[in-house]
Amino acid sequence: MSSSLGVGLIFGFQPPLIALVLSRSGISAAIIGAVTAATLAAVIVCGPLYPRLIERLGLKRSVIAGIGTAALVLMFMPAASSVPMWLCFRFITGCALGLSWIASEIWLNTISGEESRSTVMGMYGTVFSIGIIAGPVLLELTSTEGWRPFLYGAVCLLATLLPLLVLRGVETPVDTRTPLAELLRAAHFAPIVMLAAVVAGLVESADLALLPLFGLHAGLNESAALLLVTLFMVGNVVLQMPIGLLADRFGRHEILAVCSVASALGPLLLPLCVGAPVWLGLLLFLWGGTLYAFYSQGIALLGEQFPAAELAAANTVFVMVYCAGGVIGPSLGGFAMDLWPRAGLPVMLAGAPLLLLAGLGARAVHRVTR
Repeated sequence: MSSSLGVGLIFGFQPPLIALVLSRSGISAAIIGAVTAATLAAVIVCGPLYPRLIERLGLKRSVIAGIGTAALVLMFMPAASSVPMWLCFRFITGCALGLSWIASEIWLNTISGEESRSTVMGMYGTVFSIGIIAGPVLLELTSTEGWRPFLYGAVCLLATLLPLLVLRGVETPVDTRTPLAELLRAAHFAPIVMLAAVVAGLVESADLALLPLFGLHAGLNESAALLLVTLFMVGNVVLQMPIGLLADRFGRHEILAVCSVASALGPLLLPLCVGAPVWLGLLLFLWGGTLYAFYSQGIALLGEQFPAAELAAANTVFVMVYCAGGVIGPSLGGFAMDLWPRAGLPVMLAGAPLLLLAGLGARAVHRVTR
């Protein structure tokens, strides 16, 4: 849980910091976007290597190596003097964080029992989101000038490793050396889980990147537009545990279906609620919480459907698919806004959860008719 807080912290801290630093240097928004996306691209590229690395290092050492490397790179980032160097630093950060990210999820799935797996993963989603929210807060305390924010960020990242010092050893699932063919087989074996991953990545990234822009287009001032993302993330932090408890009691696929409906209604109701602050806040709170359940409950389903020895392959594919959605989401959402300024983004954000709902419906029909 502590290491997931560290990974979330970097995802919330590094992108806005780098964007502001590069913007002051006169770098275009398109190039800043490419630098930001380099981390997710690195996870996709390195995905086939992670199971073998986890097998060699073990879960505990994989988490330590990933976060330690990311912290070291963060310390040296201010020395970057060109866009290629920034791209390189962000890519290395993505490679390192991907290792910690996947190892921590395998770890949680391995130790959580079947009856409480969704609750544990809901807790994991909550902690991860707290880390994301803490990133901008840390920037407020450190400013974005010079070496100071990078050094403070690295120290905070390393601090999340302290609880690991009390652990003597952690059992690693056997047979995690997984060829590419096994990764593809894992994706084929659990299509609903992988669909949840790509929808989560696509919609989450589009929301975080484009909700403020949608608010500005709808007539909100800059402060109110930025608040949209905050309310969205608060819902994620508060609701993951209750959703996990419900999933353990009533079934993970059933709760995913309910969350799909709520996540499709949220963006469709957004234009109607922009002028009503109370309803807008409640809508974003519920929408954010149900949307992020796609990821946390998708991870729980991995633990349910795959034996421990195959979790490395399955979890790696899940994260790779999620990151692919994260790379596509902002571009697709921006295209939708250009094509249909008032309703393009809400329609795109609603359409993705409906795809997951359709997949869940097809699964239910297949189980009944089989």
